[in-house]
Amino acid sequence: AQMCFDLGLTAPEWRAQLLAEADHLVANAAPVVDWLAAPEGRVTLRPNTVDPALFDLPFAPRSPLQVALVGSLMTRKGLGTVLDLARLARNRRLPLRFVLVGADSPDLAAMTPLPSNVIHAGYAQGAVAAMTQADIVLSLSRFAESYGRSVMEAMAAGRPVITHARGTPPRLVGPSGEAGLVVPVDDPAAVLAALGDLLAAPQRLRQMSRAARARARALMDVSHAAQDRAIFAPEA
Repeated sequence: AQMCFDLGLTAPEWRAQLLAEADHLVANAAPVVDWLAAPEGRVTLRPNTVDPALFDLPFAPRSPLQVALVGSLMTRKGLGTVLDLARLARNRRLPLRFVLVGADSPDLAAMTPLPSNVIHAGYAQGAVAAMTQADIVLSLSRFAESYGRSVMEAMAAGRPVITHARGTPPRLVGPSGEAGLVVPVDDPAAVLAALGDLLAAPQRLRQMSRAARARARALMDVSHAAQDRAIFAPEA
């Protein structure tokens, strides 16, 4: 909805313009391919890639566990939900520290002072620096993410993800619950319950870390299968 507003187009008008002006389209996720509904051969699926160095990042959960929101610190990215979650965790005396990794924003300024168990770590120079500050990563956007790069980065770094059942992130995490957890949308209590389960089972957290890396590698293999020469090949 925000992109349609910024462009001054309805979603059907935007789609029609894309199909009219582009000879070939590259989509970063299956939902985008589905939305485009372009004739066969006009769209290549190429998921986003991540820094390979993330796969070598050690996973050593801290006490208290550091639960991070990484990226744009905006309401629509779930900032308010994370602060509500932090207050619930503080009231229940759970050993959790919430880390906001991202630049200052008007939304963040409007929500200060932050709860005592929340740290604003500021902007991180690169994905490795961001994920070093996290044991668990949250993806709680209030809209449907077309991909969710921070989810892929977290999984590559062996950081289990807790995400809302919205957009592409649940597809990245997978349906089994091995690499991360999918919870009902806009429900801080459900996120807190998922965190409580992981606090109670440290071994499960380490198993999820290994499964997250394995799933990220598999998804990266799919991404690498779409070579530039296939996307930009000259017409016969």
